[in-house]
Amino acid sequence: MTTGIVYDDIYLEHRIGTHVESHERLIAIMDLLKEKGILESPDFKIITPREATLEQIKYVHTDQLITQVKKISERAASTGHVQSLDMDTLVSPKTYEASLYSVGGNLEGIDQILSKDVNNGFALVRPPGHHTNAYRCAGFCIFNNIAIGTEYLIREKGFKRIAIIDWDCHHGNGTQDIFFSGSPSEKGEVVLFGSHQDGRTLYPGSGFPDEIGSGRGKGKIINYPMPPRAAEDIIMIFFEEIIEPVLNEFVPEFILISAGFDTHHTDRLTNMGWTYQGPAEYLKKIKKIADKYAEGRILITLEGGYQLDKQAKAVHNCLMVLNEEPEETLIKESSRESNPELLQYINVKLIPYLKDNLSPYWDCF
Repeated sequence: MTTGIVYDDIYLEHRIGTHVESHERLIAIMDLLKEKGILESPDFKIITPREATLEQIKYVHTDQLITQVKKISERAASTGHVQSLDMDTLVSPKTYEASLYSVGGNLEGIDQILSKDVNNGFALVRPPGHHTNAYRCAGFCIFNNIAIGTEYLIREKGFKRIAIIDWDCHHGNGTQDIFFSGSPSEKGEVVLFGSHQDGRTLYPGSGFPDEIGSGRGKGKIINYPMPPRAAEDIIMIFFEEIIEPVLNEFVPEFILISAGFDTHHTDRLTNMGWTYQGPAEYLKKIKKIADKYAEGRILITLEGGYQLDKQAKAVHNCLMVLNEEPEETLIKESSRESNPELLQYINVKLIPYLKDNLSPYWDCF
């Protein structure tokens, strides 16, 4: 069993000052992996990323967006100052280059999974991507790594059914927008599961259960807005009641995961209640589906997560699950449970509402 870890120091060159989406996030992760001996273990392989081509970036993004990122990166280089794409999204002299390698790291990870050089992988890349849609960068994100990876599988590798699971605490509105009416290539099917803090309480204010797609994508956008302070028991309900039945019917050929670790109960930007073993416990369930239908093909790409030590431990735990390491290798903290009122809301209101909305499109409901 070999798990790929996509990483290169180019990702540290997207340097945007004291911003929460800092290069220090990756340094903390890599330091912990080194401390735990993972970087020297024969069970893990460091994958060197490549640059994505402009043609591949254009699978989901407009020429105007690509040109804007390039020009603003050049302006940052010429002025010696970080520039802004919007009030949250900053650009340094190396942002454009790092973004091409961020996308290309995901594509190289996919290639090595398909060639069986690794069984699965985790792309430790930045800048992140899931808030960026076809024409606008937003929310710390530049190019949409997970969306381009999906289209790469469909357009270049001939896959027909891709599942995306986004567990970042912030709704992946850019990814949703790109696939809202189905794959832009119209050559494959994409189902997108987004779990996130309720948009009434957190940026970007979207991702509600009645957002289910349109046209070819109708019924394939599935949102699960979690109330503040929800622990990971809430995500297990989503998996068992919604994700597992849908994927049993959909039969995915590859599973791509947008992994944000800002669901931790101490994260400075969010109000969720997960532990740092929570994402790994969720991943165990996803992995069983991938093993059943997709020859174990999973690629995780890093999105958010702003408590450096907690994010590093959560990433470590997910790598342990990907590589089928013993349970005792997980770094754990005291378990947490959602309060009874919150569980009642999920079981009595949200899950039945989701099933009712999705029943015209899925036989499992």
